[in-house]
Amino acid sequence: MDALSKQLWSLMDDCRGSMEVNHTLELISYVAFIAKENPESFQIIANSGHAKQLDMLIEAGEALKDKHPNEVCIAPNQYRIDAKIINLVVSFIAAIADFASLANVIREYHVQTFGKFTGEFSANQSMERIFSALVGDCSSRTVYDGACGLTRIASSLNPAMLYLEEKNHSTYVTAYRLLTLENRQFKLASTDSLLEPAFNREQQFDVVVMEPPMAQKFSADERRMLVEAPFISVPVGKAVSANSGDSLWIQQALSNLNETGKGYIVLPQGILFRGGYDGKVREHLLENELLEAVIGLPASVLSGTGIAPVILVLNKNKQAGSPVVFVDASAIGTPNKNSVVISEKDALLIADLAAGKLTDDERYKSVFIPEIRQQNNELSISRYIEKQVEVEELDIAQELKILNSYQAEFEQSQQTLTSLLSKYQ
Repeated sequence: MDALSKQLWSLMDDCRGSMEVNHTLELISYVAFIAKENPESFQIIANSGHAKQLDMLIEAGEALKDKHPNEVCIAPNQYRIDAKIINLVVSFIAAIADFASLANVIREYHVQTFGKFTGEFSANQSMERIFSALVGDCSSRTVYDGACGLTRIASSLNPAMLYLEEKNHSTYVTAYRLLTLENRQFKLASTDSLLEPAFNREQQFDVVVMEPPMAQKFSADERRMLVEAPFISVPVGKAVSANSGDSLWIQQALSNLNETGKGYIVLPQGILFRGGYDGKVREHLLENELLEAVIGLPASVLSGTGIAPVILVLNKNKQAGSPVVFVDASAIGTPNKNSVVISEKDALLIADLAAGKLTDDERYKSVFIPEIRQQNNELSISRYIEKQVEVEELDIAQELKILNSYQAEFEQSQQTLTSLLSKYQ
């Protein structure tokens, strides 16, 4: 995959200045989709003259509309495309044998490019590793993601069936194409999963994974509409508060889990201690024994933000009277410029801590609900896990010796300065 990644970066560099980066990626996903789903037509396109290739791609896409959604089969708007670039992209795709690897490389390019400059909290390789280690084998399970983005996390779990929703239409189109390249079994809807869910509420799933928008704000109209949302378990009053997005996503995740399902949702750590509606939702999770684990991750582990997120593990089949597991993984990982990289070994360590396999580790603590209740239902990890701070013991005599040396140097400098001033006055 490293070679393919280098080839994609080289292609993107060649296209720079002729097309917008996002438009080039859109064109690449479209051409790859045509090559995968209509290989006979694509082979003719690859062997044709440059002037005819765009029209032939459009025709090849039209032929797929009986099998796929119209918007996925339509070529990018011509004003977005530089005619000289089409052949470069076609030639690049024609040399690819593994479309699944291409899908992964496109996702990685997207997060490395747009995660830095647009503030998108795109799923990255570190989060993929963490989710894979926590969730485990999904080959016989259904997986749901109501804010799927480019579906990096959900797809990496290799589930039996994917059920996905994405609000941003252009992201939905690209995600659909990438999933097709990977031969995934999936249902993907272009919709706002909070306001207009695509799947029947009676249809529930084995696993929910989500990295929803952080600090999401709602308009006045959205706040009134959300009051009637069927997934809400904790009453919101006459209108949903403008900054209650985190708590709504928790309830949305729970509503999509079947009776034995588990959910994994990434949120800012403010959800662990904020009052108001967030506090009511925490109480609901605890008193109904729906919260299995709270996992604090390192700052900068997400692309596009330096905050330290938390993963809440939700369990609709949690054993009555069992504790909540707290994991402080804030120091796990390797700093790399402005980010933290989680290796596969790191991810397995986090998963083992969350599963209670390392009970003697100082980064692990299991806490029963009565103790949490005494803490006003606050879930801040620092309330339950004390970090051991190593303080270096100073050699007082040595430190005084160094201080006296600095003092002597200062006095000598003062004498030199006084001599110079008197000389030139």
